[in-house]
Amino acid sequence: MVKIAFFKEELDIPKNVEVALEGGHHIRVKGPNGDITKDFSHIRGIKVSIQDNKIIFSTNFPKSGTLALVKTILSIVNNLINGVQTNYKYVSKICYSHFPCSVRVDEKKNMIYVENFLGERAPRKAKYPDNVKVEVDGDDVIISGPDKELLGQTAANIKRACRIRKKDPRVFQDGVYLYKKIAGNELIWEIK
Repeated sequence: MVKIAFFKEELDIPKNVEVALEGGHHIRVKGPNGDITKDFSHIRGIKVSIQDNKIIFSTNFPKSGTLALVKTILSIVNNLINGVQTNYKYVSKICYSHFPCSVRVDEKKNMIYVENFLGERAPRKAKYPDNVKVEVDGDDVIISGPDKELLGQTAANIKRACRIRKKDPRVFQDGVYLYKKIAGNELIWEIK
């Protein structure tokens, strides 16, 4: 494999989005739909700079792992820029076979409660971060916000809270499952 002496990737910043570097590796993205700060202190050997409305990632004599890390961080920052322009929306479905369970959201405590799950008296609980909005519409739990990673983590927290132990998973399939991802008005992914 041929060694590369210098590697440089650029990402354009749209006009209605502000991107700032704070403390070297903290990237702050501010737009019409929100404000997000991400910590990239784990990217040693990669220099991040902002010039002429572009974010520039550069490194000297990169190895394959460093090149992969640059592409990953480029993708994360691109998702942040898209998220502050048009919010992401993840939709989960409440599924049950015998005991009708329901989902309740407590916005003061940032908690999601799954009540009457498999006939249990105590509700199952899941937390969600401040930058995420959760609402229940019938059998759908709608998770929206500008940060794609936090939405995925919130959907995973709800699914994990409904985990069934010591029963056959082929028979007991109750839970809250993610089935649709939307970016703005565009459908990204859906289970049919």
